[in-house]
Amino acid sequence: MADRLFPIYVREGRSRKRFKAGYINCAGETVIPAQYQDAYPFRNGLASVKRDGLWGVINRQGDFVIAPLHGRPLVFTEGLSDFPSPDEHKIGVISSTGEVIVKPRYRSISHFSGGLACVFDGQLYGFIDQNGNQVIPPFFEDARGFSEGVAAVKVNGAWGYIYPDASTAIPIRYICQRGMAGPFREGLARVARNGQWGHINKEAKFVVEPRFDMAYEFCESRAVVTLDRRAGFVDREGDIAIPIDFLRAEMFSEGLAAVDTGSGKAHESVAAACETGFIDQKGEFVIPPRFLSTGKFQDGLCITDNDKDIAYVNHEGAVVWSSGWVEHLNFNPYHILPPSP
Repeated sequence: MADRLFPIYVREGRSRKRFKAGYINCAGETVIPAQYQDAYPFRNGLASVKRDGLWGVINRQGDFVIAPLHGRPLVFTEGLSDFPSPDEHKIGVISSTGEVIVKPRYRSISHFSGGLACVFDGQLYGFIDQNGNQVIPPFFEDARGFSEGVAAVKVNGAWGYIYPDASTAIPIRYICQRGMAGPFREGLARVARNGQWGHINKEAKFVVEPRFDMAYEFCESRAVVTLDRRAGFVDREGDIAIPIDFLRAEMFSEGLAAVDTGSGKAHESVAAACETGFIDQKGEFVIPPRFLSTGKFQDGLCITDNDKDIAYVNHEGAVVWSSGWVEHLNFNPYHILPPSP
């Protein structure tokens, strides 16, 4: 826990649009001063930061290991990240030492998992290895990266799963009209049947019967599900573990999940919209609703905001670090990162 560094966003003056980014440790102490235009969380000792309008990569000492030359953040998994061409129309692969592994030639590249990444050439999806070799040629209408040894792929409008050698893991038969078949997490994946969502295991058997408007990935033996514009949680047996009563719910992390109570008062003022708090796996509030939005807990801290501040809080809800609220498009970068290794 003591080694984790967390990005902070410090307002400059009174403007809510001007800030600098840096990093604190678990105690809330500034380790890397707020000096960047933007910053992403550390992963495996590296973090992507923005300077002079371009993104590079720093180590824990704040030294650049990849100079700020790129138009988007570099997020590494298995030592590799996608990176854009100067015009940002094509994507390639770069190593954590700055070596270009694949020159930009794809429209998109997923994170690497098990040595493979999903690529899109503008028409079809395939897979490459860590050297950029095409191990599964572009063939699929849609596809996602590997997770727990299988990848979701789409053929003729239906989804299924394949192994790294392209053989069938789960037959292609799921019609997911309002989304994609999900990645496997904790041995289960979300898929749709007759317009309703549930979860299957790797034997293609429904463990959570499809009866929800949407279902999401499992984390800590709970998965968010939605029904009639409300959210709750199911357990791995498919039972409702926490009632479907919330306006919004996020996955569990370190035993806590952010939920929005959605009382209907949000239209009254920004302060009235601070209706997000944290529940435990019994559905009881550990940190009462008082936030506009949150990240997720990692190594004991979570980033939050309300109508006045951006802050990191601990499991008891105590503020460890805070600064004035700023307009930050990537305020919650944890949601867009691939799963931590």
